Amino acid sequence: MRKVAWMKISQDIELSELYVFIALTMLMSRNKKLDIKEYWAKDQLLNSPIFSQQMSRDRYLQIHRYLHFANNEDAPRNNRLYKIEELLRLTKLRVATQFRPFQNLVIDESMILFKGRLSFKQYIKTKRHHFGIKLYVSCDCETGIILDYVVYIGQQTDIQVNAVKGLGSSGSFVSTLMEPYLNKGHSLYTDNYYSSPILSTYLFEHKTNSCGTVRQNRKHMPTLNKKLQKGEIDWKSSQTILVVKWKDRRDVTMITTMDENTMITLDKLDRVTQEPVRKPLCVVRYNEKMGAVDRSDMMISNIECMRKSTKWYKKLFFTHWIFV
Repeated sequence: MRKVAWMKISQDIELSELYVFIALTMLMSRNKKLDIKEYWAKDQLLNSPIFSQQMSRDRYLQIHRYLHFANNEDAPRNNRLYKIEELLRLTKLRVATQFRPFQNLVIDESMILFKGRLSFKQYIKTKRHHFGIKLYVSCDCETGIILDYVVYIGQQTDIQVNAVKGLGSSGSFVSTLMEPYLNKGHSLYTDNYYSSPILSTYLFEHKTNSCGTVRQNRKHMPTLNKKLQKGEIDWKSSQTILVVKWKDRRDVTMITTMDENTMITLDKLDRVTQEPVRKPLCVVRYNEKMGAVDRSDMMISNIECMRKSTKWYKKLFFTHWIFV
């Protein structure tokens, strides 16, 4: 049996066969089973004839096992992404040339589930998958299409460090991901990990509006009232930037270059006072747009087909190359 299996491995794979392999892998996300071999089971309760009709089980497992995107013998030193780096580059180039995003964009963190051994595995408490490969993602709010992403690998992460004085590392992720979309009239939404007066100024100077939650201790932030009652607001503005602090269940501080300092009455009532709920315009728009990356993560998790034992670069390939 081992000799026969080894002879099959030596067969060259054709492009049409690779397409079948990818199609079957994608189909697994719609027809989930406990073990990958069950897709070729002859049991009437488990049988899925389409798989055996298109490709034998052994051939599928061999392609899956030996699927590589780079030559290990040419592996460069100190490059943790060499196994998939070229494929990522081609993917980003393809998206950039084939899709023109709408006006509103969002940048946020995304997480690909991976619990195996990996030097740059991260933990994010607020994400659907707590452990895995962390990506900084730019996304089109209208369609949910991922425009670009940076895989976080620590100090070696490929970003424009110190491209703009004062942006810091979080702002550098924004400047890197937004570089192709500056000076085109886009509007960007970010959370308080990225937002700052320096970043808002940088984006505005490049004809890009911005809106997001912001930390009060960011450099150049104005002093605002620390003792607001629920529903009250305080604000400060310059020629280009508006900073609004609003008291809901907790303090919410926003920074925006595209919204007026107005309150919006919503079509719902306060649970206590039974009066119509009113929120600042920038908060309403932020809540509408900011969930694009989380919705994309949820969609990917629903169709994810990779097993826990799958190598990290294969999981990255199938989740953010095929499904996105």
